[in-house]
Amino acid sequence: MIALVIGLALFFAVCAAALAGAVKAQQSIKSSSHQSMTAYATYIQMQQDKHDLNLFGLAQQLRRKFGAAASFGLSFNTMGLCAAALLFLAPALQQGGPIVVGIGIPLAALFALMVSASLAELSSAIPTAGGVYHWSSALGGRVWGWHAGWFHMAGYMGLLLLTNLLCASLLDGLLAGWLGYMPSIWTKAIIALAMVITQAALHSRGVRLLAVLLRSGLWLQLIAAIAAIGILMALYWPGAFSPELLFTLPAYNGEGKGQSTIGLLAGFLLLQKLFLGMDSAAQGAEETSDPRIRVPWAIYLSTAYTFIIGFVLLAVLTLVWPGFSNGGIPTGGSVWFAGSLLDAISRSPLVSLLLVVLLYSSSSSVLIACSRLLYSLTRDKALPFSKQLSGVNPATQSPRKCVWLAAVLFFFILVTSCLFIPEQLLTAVVPSFTLICLYTAYAIPIALALRAGKKHKLLIDAPWHLGRWSPAVNITALVWLLLSVVLAAIVLGKEGIMGAGAVLLVSAVLDLRYRRRHLETLQSRLNKTHGEIIRIERKFELTE
Repeated sequence: MIALVIGLALFFAVCAAALAGAVKAQQSIKSSSHQSMTAYATYIQMQQDKHDLNLFGLAQQLRRKFGAAASFGLSFNTMGLCAAALLFLAPALQQGGPIVVGIGIPLAALFALMVSASLAELSSAIPTAGGVYHWSSALGGRVWGWHAGWFHMAGYMGLLLLTNLLCASLLDGLLAGWLGYMPSIWTKAIIALAMVITQAALHSRGVRLLAVLLRSGLWLQLIAAIAAIGILMALYWPGAFSPELLFTLPAYNGEGKGQSTIGLLAGFLLLQKLFLGMDSAAQGAEETSDPRIRVPWAIYLSTAYTFIIGFVLLAVLTLVWPGFSNGGIPTGGSVWFAGSLLDAISRSPLVSLLLVVLLYSSSSSVLIACSRLLYSLTRDKALPFSKQLSGVNPATQSPRKCVWLAAVLFFFILVTSCLFIPEQLLTAVVPSFTLICLYTAYAIPIALALRAGKKHKLLIDAPWHLGRWSPAVNITALVWLLLSVVLAAIVLGKEGIMGAGAVLLVSAVLDLRYRRRHLETLQSRLNKTHGEIIRIERKFELTE
């Protein structure tokens, strides 16, 4: 009973911390000089957003159709509650036991909230597509921005691979049962590739459709998660195990051996998938109305809601899942939790199809983030063949070439992974690589913001900030990110850090090749006159 009280106290303490951060940020918005016009005159708000973008030497080429719900949905869908539950719950429980849910998720959420608050402040200060790439460039210079952008891109491509393979695994299992073929990693790969092609085709139709898809995906994720909690509790509660199990360290497993510290850390790290991609809303900043306010709120609140709903969902799944024995440690099952889930719901194909739709929506949001990041990199000549790949389609006002570039990169990464990574290692190698790359990318602008100090002009102008709390939050977030990278490299295997090392090597080599071109592009952008920006914008329609 004492363990249960302590665990619930931790959960509510994290909720209180999230609320305190939100109140502090709202106070800073009210005291700032920023005035949102979204509720009064949409056209004036669009002119204000265009003016903010022009200050960075960038023309308004993308169409601003993302509202608060679409921006929030971009981050919330990218993190993907269902993907985390399906892919990582069973491996995390096998590694560390139920305590990784009861204690691990609140602790991870507490630090994730600090990271999201730090990133939210930066997104409010620099409301441009590209996220950490532009933030690092603005605060630390070209070289820091270059490497942050490459790590960010690699992390998001890993997240796209992870989410699509999970969705393909579910769909492959269903189709194999219906059509009678033997599923394999290559059948999953074919399905995953087909999914990305359909997503790219939808994204190429413009931002208006994307806004609808993001809002729909947001409500679908929320309704599905809440419905799953209610149905599980109605059918199985109180279940086979007491809630106290979630907050008690198992003394023994089925072989009579103590639960290892490495196992606990591995389970803890795996469940951090819940919070990967929190910054996705920043990739759509140039398509969001009033991004200085809406984007930071999307980053911060998506993390908070993912924690609250995700904690309850995973806790209920853990307590009612029948795969426990000997002190609450799960036994058996498949490497992909999706496989055991399919076995459990094989008589209910509609449920399986709903899960496929949820995961497809999540991977679609990841592709949006990838394409906008690639758009910002090609615009600044930070990628090979940038001249051919950059630009915005005037008809749809979307970076159509970069959407298909993300699909092509996904194809090469997918084939490489299937050839060189055994299927049973995918659930460890790809998450480790993704976490290391994304957390490294997050750490760079946060460290630069700490170095620049609170008197930096860009940071002073940010309406969304935590005031006197900012330095402590940034320091804690930076330490957490670096510690997580080290732990992931040690605990989840050397493959992830080797992949991140390969990204650094490629980034350094290409920097030697393209640094002059990249520097000249950034300098010309900063020296661009208002008349030049206006001439570029005349090619694109500025509509409500």
